Amino acid sequence: MTAKESAKESIMKRTANALAATLRGAVGGALGSALVCACLPAPAQAQFYKDKTLALLVNYGAGGNADTEARVYQRHMGKHIPGAPTIVVQNAPGAGGLKAMNMLGLEIGARPDGLTAGYFTIGASHAMVGDPALKVTLQDDFIVIGGARGWTIVFGRKDMAPGGVNRPADFAKSEKVFFGGYSRASSHDTRLRLMLEIFGVPYAAVTGFPGTSDINKAMQQNEVNLSGSSLPGYQTQVIPNIIKTGVGVPLFHYPVIGPDGKPTGNPALLAEGIPTMDKVYEDAFGKPPSGVKFETLLTMNTVGTNLQRAILLPKGSPPAAVEALRAAFDKIGKDEVFLSEYQKITGERPEFVTAEELKPLFERLKTIDPAVKKTLIESMSGT
Repeated sequence: MTAKESAKESIMKRTANALAATLRGAVGGALGSALVCACLPAPAQAQFYKDKTLALLVNYGAGGNADTEARVYQRHMGKHIPGAPTIVVQNAPGAGGLKAMNMLGLEIGARPDGLTAGYFTIGASHAMVGDPALKVTLQDDFIVIGGARGWTIVFGRKDMAPGGVNRPADFAKSEKVFFGGYSRASSHDTRLRLMLEIFGVPYAAVTGFPGTSDINKAMQQNEVNLSGSSLPGYQTQVIPNIIKTGVGVPLFHYPVIGPDGKPTGNPALLAEGIPTMDKVYEDAFGKPPSGVKFETLLTMNTVGTNLQRAILLPKGSPPAAVEALRAAFDKIGKDEVFLSEYQKITGERPEFVTAEELKPLFERLKTIDPAVKKTLIESMSGT
């Protein structure tokens, strides 16, 4: 605040206090206090979104995991934002989720005016290696509102291996896997490639699908026989269309680096009988996985799981917008109506991460092991 602004505010407060004293003497304290409130300016964040529309830009297609989640936010977040703006969802799929991130970060079609926020699936591989297709960086081109952790389950057709897949380790006997993906450089595709190479399973990538529902249709038609999905998409689309119909089975979920430095999984998924990838490998080959490709996959998944979704504003957005949206993000995490609908639709409650909690993760992205980075670059580029 400038000296001029400070002086102006001081004069306003003295005037308001004098007016209050006069009114209390004339008509009583209650009326005087009410008029004082009317004289003082409202907080900036309370005024910022009044009579405005906030767009949530989703970097994958309609009907996909991120889109499904964003539409739950759309229905509930507005009531927690001062000014109660109208919220709309805009889909901009393409380039494995990078198109929308580039659009928002580079201000293509939208200014940093606080009226367009990204609801993005964050590609760990792009962030870790500085992929040239991603023209922006999380650290420098965006303001983080908040994020959410999320786990990924790999599933496949029952007939993908000779004799069928009767237990997860049977998939390692597959003579050739055709996996459904989004783009070669996407985290989704890169994790599947690394995983299949660790298992030593021959594969071909059938990529370019715009969303989860399209991959599921291809699996139903036996055009692909393996893929992966975050939990919301798994609960809402994979279970009813692939698992319950008898087409496919869950194989495993990707592990993360635990507090002891060893691979660990999601306790809830383990309780459901969905093991971690490393345990399935050990069941198939009698020893735990090792080597730089496994270390790369483990590091990549640790980043991707802890920052699966992020709500971002472009750099340069008004501070009032940042303040209002961060406050709303905090409140919606305590909104039982939102949480109940989210769980009903996606099958799980969101595991929120604040902007402050994400700072160490962003720092970690700056210090990736050179051998891991090299392996990722080679996998993403096909070298």
